[in-house]
This record gives sequence, structure tokens and C-alpha cells, in this order.
Amino acid sequence: MKFLEKNTKFIKIALIFLIIGLIIGYYFPNNQNNQKINYGQPYKIVKVIDGDTIMVKINHKTELIRFLGINTPEVENKYRHQECFGPQASKETKKLLTGKSVFLLPDPNSPNRGKYNRLLRYVFLPNGDFINADLIKQGYAFKYIFQPIQFADYFNSLEKQAREQRLGLWSDKCKYYEIKR
Repeated sequence: MKFLEKNTKFIKIALIFLIIGLIIGYYFPNNQNNQKINYGQPYKIVKVIDGDTIMVKINHKTELIRFLGINTPEVENKYRHQECFGPQASKETKKLLTGKSVFLLPDPNSPNRGKYNRLLRYVFLPNGDFINADLIKQGYAFKYIFQPIQFADYFNSLEKQAREQRLGLWSDKCKYYEIKR
């Protein structure tokens, strides 16, 4: 807990610098189709798909965005069975993001697109709320890190805190989930 208290100021300052970088108009060079996407502007959310995937409109094209560094339990669909706390995670993301605009930030250590051709991004609200981190902190998501990313240590500490507090998917109701991971 003291780790988070000591580093909260650093994290807020880092987020401010990230948002300033967005406002200045940071361009990500490894975009497929050599399309320049200006990350200095907010993008309107078209649809919230589930707890860790949204659709946004970028340059008159709808893009699927996968939240970088996190995963939420699955909701029932034709490809997957519902997992414990999946509906709640999806509902929370919808509550946080439906009808909103977001800033999308790539990670220089991560590929531009993931396995299913979705853009991999950190998602921020214009007020500075870091959605990826908030979902972990509240127990709606767990860290999903397979390569070094900028916020790996931060996500690890948030997950540890959520586990210790038995929040959301770490509650006794979903205890099997810990074993599964």
C-alpha cells in the first residue's frame, strides 16, 4: 500500500506527460497500411464490445481496440463460455466508456496490432482516468503481460492490491479463477 502512496504522484505526473504528448500530436510510425494516426486527439467510442475491447472511429474507419496489458473474464458468445465476473467486467467498461471519447496510447515495446488484428492501446478518458489501470485496481481485470510494457510494474502492483482486498474476480465467488491462472 505504501508503494502505491509513494508512487501515486509519480504516476500522475507520468500520465500528465503522456497526455501532453498526446496533445502535441504524437504519431505512431509502425501503423499497418502506413496510415498516420494522430494520438493527440480523442476518438469517439462507437461501441463497447466487452470488458477489454472497444470500437472507435479513426480517420473515418471503425477500428477494434484491445486494452493493452490487461484481460477481463469472458462473457458468453459463440466462441467462448462465460467466465466468472465476465458480465460484471463488461458492464463496468460499458458504464465507464459508453458515449465517451478516449485518448489511445500505444506502447513503444508492444506490437501495434494483436493476434486478432485489433489495435493494442492504453485507454485514457479526457479527464486523465487510465481505464486499463482502473479496471485492474477495481478487480474487473487482471494483468495480461507477455512482453515488457511501460506499465508492467504498475499493473502488477494494482493486481496484487486487488487480490489482497479480494475485489471482483479475486473474490471468494470466483476463487477458482486464481487457481486457473
